[in-house]
Amino acid sequence: MEKIPCPVCENKTSLAAMDMSPELIAEMVENEPCPDYAGDEVYSRRLKICGSCPKLIAGMTCADCGCFVQFRARHISAACINGHW
Repeated sequence: MEKIPCPVCENKTSLAAMDMSPELIAEMVENEPCPDYAGDEVYSRRLKICGSCPKLIAGMTCADCGCFVQFRARHISAACINGHW
């Protein structure tokens, strides 16, 4: 299966310089325009899968791809780098 890069991970360099917290990520997610939003049910299911993954760091970041899972999970065009969703 072809891995599609996270639509928002191009911003990783500037985001990494910020002092990120789960609360800040949640606020940023709420304000992010998402033209290919996966829908509430898919988003919740994906976050639950990520939440139980041992590769999740601080409830926010994937250790394998470096994305903020709350952003990546929102996009229907995105996929888990490990194929979990």
